[in-house]
Amino acid sequence: MKTIIVACGAGVATSSILTHKINELLDQNGIEHKIIQCSLNEVSNYIDSADLVVSSMKIYGELKIPKILGIAFLTGIDEDEISNQILTILQH
Repeated sequence: MKTIIVACGAGVATSSILTHKINELLDQNGIEHKIIQCSLNEVSNYIDSADLVVSSMKIYGELKIPKILGIAFLTGIDEDEISNQILTILQH
């Protein structure tokens, strides 16, 4: 099972949209997963138990796991590209 942290400024509004889109993507591709939805300030609390971070805002600095800016799921622009990046990371 893969664990994805989905983060936004407050951990409520835009992360909910990202969570919905990521759930759909992973379900369609048969990837068992769990999503931890949180604010950007809380990401470090979950980093040791996760495989990927998808955020609605840029995360500065390095993390122990891959990070993806998921703004494409909000705008619809380059959504396929972001989807492919997520699948590539989680299918390894």
